[in-house]
Amino acid sequence: MPLKKVAGPVGVLLLAAFLVGGCQLRESYRVAQLLVHRQGWDSVRVDVQFQKRRWLSSAEPVVPDSIQVLLLNAQYDTLYLGNATAIPIPDARLGDRERLLLEVCGWFGRRSVCDQLGLNASPKRVVVAPEIVYPYQGTTARLYYRLHPRLERRRYDDEGWEPLPVRRVLQGYLLMGTEADPRSRLRVPLQAWEGVVELASLPDFPDFRYTLQQQFRAGRPAVVTFEVYGGMEQPELLASLSKRLRPKTEAERKEEVAHFVSEALRQVVELLSGRPYPVWLRVESWSFNPLTLQYVAEVSARWREGGWFRPSCELFGVLTVNEDGTGATFRWVSGNRRAEERWRQQVGQEILHLSDLPPPEIPKTEEETVVSGW
Repeated sequence: MPLKKVAGPVGVLLLAAFLVGGCQLRESYRVAQLLVHRQGWDSVRVDVQFQKRRWLSSAEPVVPDSIQVLLLNAQYDTLYLGNATAIPIPDARLGDRERLLLEVCGWFGRRSVCDQLGLNASPKRVVVAPEIVYPYQGTTARLYYRLHPRLERRRYDDEGWEPLPVRRVLQGYLLMGTEADPRSRLRVPLQAWEGVVELASLPDFPDFRYTLQQQFRAGRPAVVTFEVYGGMEQPELLASLSKRLRPKTEAERKEEVAHFVSEALRQVVELLSGRPYPVWLRVESWSFNPLTLQYVAEVSARWREGGWFRPSCELFGVLTVNEDGTGATFRWVSGNRRAEERWRQQVGQEILHLSDLPPPEIPKTEEETVVSGW
Protein backbone atom coordinates (compact mmCIF):
# COMPACT_ATOMS: atom_id res chain seq x y z
CA MET A 1 0.00 0.00 0.00
CA PRO A 2 1.50 3.37 -0.93
CA LEU A 3 2.62 5.39 2.08
CA LYS A 4 0.91 8.55 0.96
CA LYS A 5 -2.46 6.79 1.11
CA VAL A 6 -1.93 5.80 4.76
CA ALA A 7 -0.64 9.14 6.05
CA GLY A 8 -3.99 10.89 5.80
CA PRO A 9 -6.00 8.58 8.11
CA VAL A 10 -3.14 8.14 10.56
CA GLY A 11 -2.62 11.90 10.83
CA VAL A 12 -6.28 12.41 11.62
CA LEU A 13 -6.16 9.77 14.36
CA LEU A 14 -3.02 11.26 15.87
CA LEU A 15 -4.58 14.77 15.89
CA ALA A 16 -7.72 13.47 17.57
CA ALA A 17 -5.69 11.65 20.21
CA PHE A 18 -3.72 14.80 20.91
CA LEU A 19 -6.82 16.90 21.32
CA VAL A 20 -8.48 14.39 23.64
CA GLY A 21 -5.34 14.10 25.72
CA GLY A 22 -5.04 17.90 25.96
CA CYS A 23 -8.62 18.29 27.10
CA GLN A 24 -8.11 15.58 29.68
CA LEU A 25 -5.14 17.47 31.05
CA ARG A 26 -7.02 20.83 31.11
CA GLU A 27 -8.29 21.93 34.58
CA SER A 28 -11.07 24.35 35.59
CA TYR A 29 -11.74 25.95 38.98
CA ARG A 30 -14.86 27.36 40.55
CA VAL A 31 -16.22 28.57 43.87
CA ALA A 32 -18.29 25.70 45.17
CA GLN A 33 -19.71 27.53 48.20
CA LEU A 34 -19.56 31.03 49.64
CA LEU A 35 -21.21 31.62 53.01
CA VAL A 36 -21.10 34.57 55.39
CA HIS A 37 -21.62 34.05 59.12
CA ARG A 38 -22.47 37.30 60.91
CA GLN A 39 -21.04 37.69 64.37
CA GLY A 40 -22.84 40.96 65.00
CA TRP A 41 -23.05 44.17 62.99
CA ASP A 42 -19.32 44.88 63.26
CA SER A 43 -17.79 41.70 61.80
CA VAL A 44 -18.45 38.70 59.55
CA ARG A 45 -16.75 35.36 59.03
CA VAL A 46 -16.31 34.13 55.47
CA ASP A 47 -16.59 30.43 54.64
CA VAL A 48 -15.48 29.66 51.07
CA GLN A 49 -14.84 26.36 49.31
CA PHE A 50 -13.31 25.79 45.88
CA GLN A 51 -13.49 22.87 43.42
CA LYS A 52 -11.30 21.67 40.60
CA ARG A 53 -12.58 19.76 37.61
CA ARG A 54 -10.66 17.98 34.88
CA TRP A 55 -12.01 17.06 31.46
CA LEU A 56 -14.47 14.18 31.75
CA SER A 57 -13.76 13.90 35.50
CA SER A 58 -15.87 14.71 38.56
CA ALA A 59 -15.20 17.86 40.63
CA GLU A 60 -12.98 17.59 43.67
CA PRO A 61 -12.26 20.00 46.55
CA VAL A 62 -9.15 22.09 46.21
CA VAL A 63 -7.29 24.60 48.34
CA PRO A 64 -6.15 27.76 46.53
CA ASP A 65 -2.63 29.11 46.75
CA SER A 66 -4.09 32.27 48.32
CA ILE A 67 -7.38 34.11 48.74
CA GLN A 68 -8.35 37.76 48.57
CA VAL A 69 -11.38 39.27 50.29
CA LEU A 70 -12.80 42.65 49.21
CA LEU A 71 -15.64 44.50 50.96
CA LEU A 72 -17.24 47.58 49.31
CA ASN A 73 -19.91 49.98 50.52
CA ALA A 74 -22.83 51.32 48.48
CA GLN A 75 -20.56 53.95 46.83
CA TYR A 76 -17.99 51.23 46.00
CA ASP A 77 -15.50 52.58 48.50
CA THR A 78 -13.20 49.91 49.90
CA LEU A 79 -14.01 48.96 53.47
CA TYR A 80 -11.67 45.94 53.62
CA LEU A 81 -9.06 44.32 51.38
CA GLY A 82 -7.01 41.40 52.64
CA ASN A 83 -6.78 37.64 53.03
CA ALA A 84 -8.40 37.14 56.43
CA THR A 85 -11.68 35.27 56.71
CA ALA A 86 -12.80 37.25 59.79
CA ILE A 87 -13.73 40.64 58.32
CA PRO A 88 -14.26 43.84 60.39
CA ILE A 89 -17.14 46.06 59.28
CA PRO A 90 -17.18 49.79 60.21
CA ASP A 91 -20.93 49.62 60.73
CA ALA A 92 -21.17 52.75 62.90
CA ARG A 93 -20.24 55.01 59.98
CA LEU A 94 -22.43 53.26 57.40
CA GLY A 95 -25.91 54.30 56.37
CA ASP A 96 -29.25 52.86 57.38
CA ARG A 97 -29.35 49.29 55.98
CA GLU A 98 -26.62 50.32 53.54
CA ARG A 99 -26.01 47.70 50.87
CA LEU A 100 -22.53 46.09 50.96
CA LEU A 101 -20.75 43.93 48.38
CA LEU A 102 -18.42 41.10 49.42
CA GLU A 103 -16.11 39.52 46.83
CA VAL A 104 -13.86 36.51 47.49
CA CYS A 105 -11.21 35.35 44.99
CA GLY A 106 -9.03 32.23 45.05
CA TRP A 107 -5.70 32.16 43.23
CA PHE A 108 -4.33 29.05 41.54
CA GLY A 109 -0.99 29.99 40.12
CA ARG A 110 -1.74 32.86 37.76
CA ARG A 111 -5.39 31.99 37.51
CA SER A 112 -8.12 33.32 39.78
CA VAL A 113 -11.75 32.50 40.35
CA CYS A 114 -14.13 34.82 42.23
CA ASP A 115 -17.65 35.00 43.60
CA GLN A 116 -19.72 37.78 45.17
CA LEU A 117 -22.64 38.21 47.51
CA GLY A 118 -24.48 41.13 49.08
CA LEU A 119 -25.20 41.96 52.69
CA ASN A 120 -26.59 44.94 54.62
CA ALA A 121 -25.43 47.25 57.37
CA SER A 122 -27.57 47.63 60.48
CA PRO A 123 -30.89 49.50 60.61
CA LYS A 124 -30.24 52.97 62.00
CA ARG A 125 -32.27 56.00 62.99
CA VAL A 126 -31.70 59.59 64.09
CA VAL A 127 -33.62 60.83 67.14
CA VAL A 128 -33.70 64.54 68.04
CA ALA A 129 -35.02 66.57 70.96
CA PRO A 130 -35.21 70.02 69.34
CA GLU A 131 -34.69 73.21 71.31
CA ILE A 132 -35.89 76.24 69.33
CA VAL A 133 -35.71 79.86 70.47
CA TYR A 134 -37.94 82.05 68.35
CA PRO A 135 -37.97 85.00 68.12
CA TYR A 136 -34.24 85.20 68.88
CA GLN A 137 -32.39 88.27 70.14
CA GLY A 138 -35.58 90.30 70.03
CA THR A 139 -36.48 89.82 66.36
CA THR A 140 -38.68 87.48 64.34
CA ALA A 141 -36.05 87.59 61.58
CA ARG A 142 -33.67 85.39 63.56
CA LEU A 143 -33.95 81.88 65.00
CA TYR A 144 -31.74 79.74 67.23
CA TYR A 145 -31.95 75.96 67.24
CA ARG A 146 -30.23 73.04 68.89
CA LEU A 147 -31.40 69.56 67.99
CA HIS A 148 -29.74 67.41 70.70
CA PRO A 149 -29.30 64.43 68.32
CA ARG A 150 -28.95 60.74 69.08
CA LEU A 151 -27.86 58.16 66.50
CA GLU A 152 -29.09 54.65 67.23
CA ARG A 153 -28.96 51.25 65.57
CA ARG A 154 -31.06 48.17 66.04
CA ARG A 155 -29.42 45.63 68.32
CA TYR A 156 -28.26 42.55 66.47
CA ASP A 157 -30.55 40.36 68.54
CA ASP A 158 -33.42 42.71 67.53
CA GLU A 159 -34.02 43.65 71.16
CA GLY A 160 -34.41 47.42 71.04
CA TRP A 161 -31.90 50.08 70.00
CA GLU A 162 -28.35 50.95 71.06
CA PRO A 163 -26.55 54.33 70.81
CA LEU A 164 -23.84 55.17 68.29
CA PRO A 165 -21.47 58.16 68.16
CA VAL A 166 -22.96 61.09 66.26
CA ARG A 167 -20.35 61.77 63.58
CA ARG A 168 -22.39 62.66 60.55
CA VAL A 169 -23.08 66.19 59.41
CA LEU A 170 -26.79 66.88 59.40
CA GLN A 171 -28.45 67.10 56.01
CA GLY A 172 -32.00 68.26 56.57
CA TYR A 173 -34.29 71.22 56.87
CA LEU A 174 -36.79 72.94 59.14
CA LEU A 175 -40.30 73.78 57.97
CA MET A 176 -41.86 76.78 59.69
CA GLY A 177 -45.49 77.77 59.28
CA THR A 178 -48.39 79.49 60.99
CA GLU A 179 -51.77 78.06 61.83
CA ALA A 180 -53.34 81.27 60.52
CA ASP A 181 -51.99 80.66 57.00
CA PRO A 182 -50.52 77.18 56.39
CA ARG A 183 -49.47 78.27 52.89
CA SER A 184 -46.97 80.79 54.23
CA ARG A 185 -44.19 78.36 55.03
CA LEU A 186 -40.45 78.74 55.36
CA ARG A 187 -38.03 75.99 54.39
CA VAL A 188 -34.87 76.54 56.43
CA PRO A 189 -31.82 74.46 55.38
CA LEU A 190 -30.03 72.81 58.30
CA GLN A 191 -26.40 71.75 57.93
CA ALA A 192 -25.40 71.54 61.58
CA TRP A 193 -26.91 70.27 64.80
CA GLU A 194 -26.89 73.78 66.30
CA GLY A 195 -26.92 77.26 64.87
CA VAL A 196 -28.48 80.68 64.35
CA VAL A 197 -30.50 81.25 61.17
CA GLU A 198 -31.02 84.64 59.54
CA LEU A 199 -34.55 84.14 58.26
CA ALA A 200 -34.53 87.47 56.42
CA SER A 201 -32.17 85.91 53.86
CA LEU A 202 -34.82 83.40 52.79
CA PRO A 203 -36.93 84.37 49.75
CA ASP A 204 -40.27 83.44 51.40
CA PHE A 205 -39.63 85.32 54.65
CA PRO A 206 -41.53 88.53 53.67
CA ASP A 207 -44.77 86.55 53.20
CA PHE A 208 -44.20 84.67 56.45
CA ARG A 209 -43.50 87.89 58.40
CA TYR A 210 -46.54 89.59 56.86
CA THR A 211 -48.76 86.79 58.20
CA LEU A 212 -47.32 87.26 61.69
CA GLN A 213 -47.71 91.03 61.53
CA GLN A 214 -51.34 90.74 60.48
CA GLN A 215 -52.03 88.66 63.56
CA PHE A 216 -50.15 91.00 65.87
CA ARG A 217 -51.75 94.17 64.49
CA ALA A 218 -55.13 92.62 65.12
CA GLY A 219 -54.07 91.94 68.71
CA ARG A 220 -54.22 88.19 68.20
CA PRO A 221 -51.55 85.63 69.07
CA ALA A 222 -49.88 83.61 66.32
CA VAL A 223 -49.14 79.89 66.60
CA VAL A 224 -45.92 79.03 64.75
CA THR A 225 -45.25 75.38 63.91
CA PHE A 226 -41.81 73.81 63.47
CA GLU A 227 -41.13 70.48 61.71
CA VAL A 228 -37.60 69.05 61.72
CA TYR A 229 -36.69 66.86 58.74
CA GLY A 230 -33.48 64.86 58.52
CA GLY A 231 -32.17 61.33 58.61
CA MET A 232 -29.54 58.98 57.28
CA GLU A 233 -30.22 59.16 53.54
CA GLN A 234 -33.56 60.73 52.65
CA PRO A 235 -34.89 63.41 55.03
CA GLU A 236 -37.89 62.30 57.06
CA LEU A 237 -39.92 63.95 59.80
CA LEU A 238 -37.94 63.65 63.04
CA ALA A 239 -39.84 65.95 65.39
CA SER A 240 -42.46 68.68 65.45
CA LEU A 241 -43.45 71.36 67.92
CA SER A 242 -45.28 74.67 68.06
CA LYS A 243 -44.92 78.00 69.85
CA ARG A 244 -47.60 80.54 70.69
CA LEU A 245 -46.40 84.08 70.07
CA ARG A 246 -48.24 87.19 71.17
CA PRO A 247 -47.44 90.88 70.83
CA LYS A 248 -46.92 93.09 73.84
CA THR A 249 -50.11 94.58 75.17
CA GLU A 250 -50.64 98.32 75.48
CA ALA A 251 -50.20 98.04 79.24
CA GLU A 252 -46.91 96.14 78.84
CA ARG A 253 -45.54 98.76 76.43
CA LYS A 254 -46.59 101.54 78.80
CA GLU A 255 -44.66 99.87 81.60
CA GLU A 256 -41.67 99.43 79.29
CA VAL A 257 -41.68 103.13 78.38
CA ALA A 258 -41.83 104.08 82.06
CA HIS A 259 -38.87 101.79 82.75
CA PHE A 260 -36.77 103.30 79.95
CA VAL A 261 -37.65 106.87 81.01
CA SER A 262 -36.58 106.13 84.58
CA GLU A 263 -33.26 104.62 83.45
CA ALA A 264 -32.62 107.47 81.01
CA LEU A 265 -33.33 110.29 83.48
CA ARG A 266 -31.11 108.67 86.06
CA GLN A 267 -28.21 109.10 83.60
CA VAL A 268 -29.28 112.66 82.71
CA VAL A 269 -29.53 113.83 86.33
CA GLU A 270 -26.23 112.22 87.32
CA LEU A 271 -24.51 113.95 84.39
CA LEU A 272 -26.08 117.39 85.03
CA SER A 273 -25.82 117.45 88.81
CA GLY A 274 -22.68 115.36 89.31
CA ARG A 275 -24.40 112.66 91.37
CA PRO A 276 -27.71 110.79 91.38
CA TYR A 277 -30.75 112.40 93.03
CA PRO A 278 -34.34 111.24 93.39
CA VAL A 279 -36.29 112.31 90.31
CA TRP A 280 -39.99 113.04 89.90
CA LEU A 281 -40.97 111.94 86.40
CA ARG A 282 -43.99 112.32 84.21
CA VAL A 283 -44.44 110.74 80.77
CA GLU A 284 -46.49 113.33 78.89
CA SER A 285 -46.93 111.17 75.76
CA TRP A 286 -45.32 108.21 74.06
CA SER A 287 -45.47 106.17 70.86
CA PHE A 288 -43.96 103.00 69.41
CA ASN A 289 -42.97 102.55 65.76
CA PRO A 290 -43.21 98.82 64.82
CA LEU A 291 -41.20 99.41 61.64
CA THR A 292 -38.17 100.92 63.37
CA LEU A 293 -38.84 99.13 66.71
CA GLN A 294 -38.39 102.44 68.49
CA TYR A 295 -40.03 104.30 71.38
CA VAL A 296 -40.42 108.08 71.47
CA ALA A 297 -41.53 109.63 74.78
CA GLU A 298 -42.06 113.24 75.86
CA VAL A 299 -40.85 113.54 79.46
CA SER A 300 -41.06 116.09 82.29
CA ALA A 301 -38.57 115.73 85.14
CA ARG A 302 -37.86 117.57 88.40
CA TRP A 303 -35.24 117.02 91.11
CA ARG A 304 -33.58 118.90 93.96
CA GLU A 305 -29.85 119.05 94.55
CA GLY A 306 -28.99 118.63 98.19
CA GLY A 307 -32.30 118.74 100.06
CA TRP A 308 -35.87 119.98 100.26
CA PHE A 309 -34.95 123.63 100.72
CA ARG A 310 -32.66 123.81 97.72
CA PRO A 311 -33.96 125.11 94.38
CA SER A 312 -35.22 122.44 92.01
CA CYS A 313 -34.12 121.63 88.48
CA GLU A 314 -36.91 121.17 85.98
CA LEU A 315 -36.70 120.14 82.35
CA PHE A 316 -38.81 118.88 79.49
CA GLY A 317 -37.36 116.71 76.73
CA VAL A 318 -37.85 113.85 74.29
CA LEU A 319 -36.42 110.37 74.84
CA THR A 320 -35.84 108.14 71.82
CA VAL A 321 -34.76 104.55 72.41
CA ASN A 322 -34.86 101.25 70.57
CA GLU A 323 -37.04 98.51 71.96
CA ASP A 324 -33.98 96.59 73.15
CA GLY A 325 -32.63 99.64 75.03
CA THR A 326 -29.93 100.58 72.51
CA GLY A 327 -29.53 103.85 70.63
CA ALA A 328 -30.95 105.98 73.46
CA THR A 329 -30.87 109.78 73.10
CA PHE A 330 -32.42 112.60 75.12
CA ARG A 331 -33.24 115.89 73.33
CA TRP A 332 -33.52 119.11 75.32
CA VAL A 333 -36.73 121.05 74.69
CA SER A 334 -37.09 123.42 77.65
CA GLY A 335 -36.44 123.82 81.38
CA ASN A 336 -35.98 126.29 84.21
CA ARG A 337 -32.89 128.48 84.50
CA ARG A 338 -31.03 126.15 86.86
CA ALA A 339 -31.54 123.08 84.64
CA GLU A 340 -30.69 125.06 81.52
CA GLU A 341 -27.38 126.20 83.04
CA ARG A 342 -26.50 122.61 83.96
CA TRP A 343 -27.37 121.42 80.45
CA ARG A 344 -25.30 124.15 78.80
CA GLN A 345 -22.29 123.43 81.02
CA GLN A 346 -22.35 119.62 80.88
CA VAL A 347 -23.85 118.84 77.45
CA GLY A 348 -23.47 121.96 75.31
CA GLN A 349 -25.72 120.70 72.51
CA GLU A 350 -29.35 119.85 71.89
CA ILE A 351 -29.07 116.06 71.96
CA LEU A 352 -27.43 113.92 74.63
CA HIS A 353 -26.40 110.38 73.67
CA LEU A 354 -27.00 107.96 76.53
CA SER A 355 -25.52 104.60 77.38
CA ASP A 356 -27.63 101.56 76.51
CA LEU A 357 -30.61 101.23 78.81
CA PRO A 358 -31.23 97.80 80.36
CA PRO A 359 -34.57 96.50 79.06
CA PRO A 360 -37.09 95.19 81.56
CA GLU A 361 -37.43 91.48 82.10
CA ILE A 362 -40.11 89.96 79.88
CA PRO A 363 -41.98 87.12 81.58
CA LYS A 364 -41.54 83.80 79.76
CA THR A 365 -43.72 80.74 80.03
CA GLU A 366 -43.79 77.37 78.33
CA GLU A 367 -47.19 78.20 76.88
CA GLU A 368 -46.36 81.44 75.07
CA THR A 369 -43.64 83.90 74.10
CA VAL A 370 -44.04 87.67 74.17
CA VAL A 371 -42.77 89.16 70.92
CA SER A 372 -40.70 92.30 71.27
CA GLY A 373 -39.97 93.26 67.67
CA TRP A 374 -42.13 92.23 64.77
